[in-house]
Amino acid sequence: MFTQKYITPGNDALQSSNPKSFIIAGVTFKLVALATGQLYAWELPPEAEKLWDSATLYKDASNPILQEFKLRGRYHGQYHDVKADGGDSSGWEDRRSRIGFDAKFLEKQLELRVDFQSNDQFEDFYDGLVDAYLKWKPNKNFAVTLGKTKTLIAYGDWIPSTNETPTFERSQIFNQLGINRATALTLEGDIQGLLWQAGLYSNDTPATTRGSGAWGDGEFGELGGGHAFSIGFGYDFNQELNVEKALVRLDWLHSEREASDLVLNRYDDIVSATLILEEGDWNLTAEAFVASGGDGVNGDVFGLYLQPTYDIIPKKLQLVGRYSFATGSGPASVLAQSRYERETPITPIPGVAGSGNRGDEYHAIYLGAQYFIYGDKLKLMAGAEWSRLSREGHSTGYDGITTFTGIRLSF
Repeated sequence: MFTQKYITPGNDALQSSNPKSFIIAGVTFKLVALATGQLYAWELPPEAEKLWDSATLYKDASNPILQEFKLRGRYHGQYHDVKADGGDSSGWEDRRSRIGFDAKFLEKQLELRVDFQSNDQFEDFYDGLVDAYLKWKPNKNFAVTLGKTKTLIAYGDWIPSTNETPTFERSQIFNQLGINRATALTLEGDIQGLLWQAGLYSNDTPATTRGSGAWGDGEFGELGGGHAFSIGFGYDFNQELNVEKALVRLDWLHSEREASDLVLNRYDDIVSATLILEEGDWNLTAEAFVASGGDGVNGDVFGLYLQPTYDIIPKKLQLVGRYSFATGSGPASVLAQSRYERETPITPIPGVAGSGNRGDEYHAIYLGAQYFIYGDKLKLMAGAEWSRLSREGHSTGYDGITTFTGIRLSF
């Protein structure tokens, strides 16, 4: 899945002639400039900024049928370098490549969103639909969504767009849970400040075309597998605390799983508790998860992350930190990150089937930065994360540092 060169301990560093290394060099150059205090602004000329405006192909509020039609897309590319006790790994990944459109109808009460993705190195230009839904918003306090969309849980790590995510990857605990988009019917509302959601999801929704690159293999599924439902509530205590934002949420996802399910197929029940604080140049997101009812090595698991950000230069340069923790009820109940900890060998626990890449406790610390050229629509990112996957009574499953550089482009 990843473009990489595997390097065993003691080998020389990766030498790459990949053209994308020019981007990596550019990011590195910027970091050197920051470290030496020689920060200068990379600003887009007005002509370049107009490129984003040109994605809106039609806009007419007086048209009673179609008010707006806009192209949407993103490219996220990133380079990783892992130095771990089990070996080293490095390479470039075309992390996300998507194209689609948004359309607004009937006085903007009806929204249609459709986009599809490509995979790494664009092996398959079409690798399935990402979002494909209709949303009806009769007023600002109520919305109904039908189609392939995000499962409504984890409002800190999952619901926000990856264009806005300040780290390269979501937290380990979230990535372990098997949550993804699904064919769904969801309801969302606001009753005098009390936020609520409910959803019904199909568990046989494919996330990709699974290597075929063909239409028909990566869309809505057959609606014949298991199903799940969610319910959740939230409230913003910003006025009570006199801050810009103080959102607290509690969301529950229950899954009636079947063996053939493709999504929401790892645990029976998942609960997320979310706190998002914003004031001035600071932001703090804290989120905790409890998952239970898994099969085999998927024992009950608890995890959390704390993710502060601070704007050194508002709207230009941001520092990002994150501490992640997870622990489980079984010796192999905690799963290492697929990006990119599992790129180096993590041997199975003796006598525990299916325990490769697994342990019972996880800690990680991430420190990075974002440099905004055009807000979240064009930015450079860099960071490093130390992580350790422990195994009680056995040798450490994983202990290493992953460094990242990358670019985020969206419209």
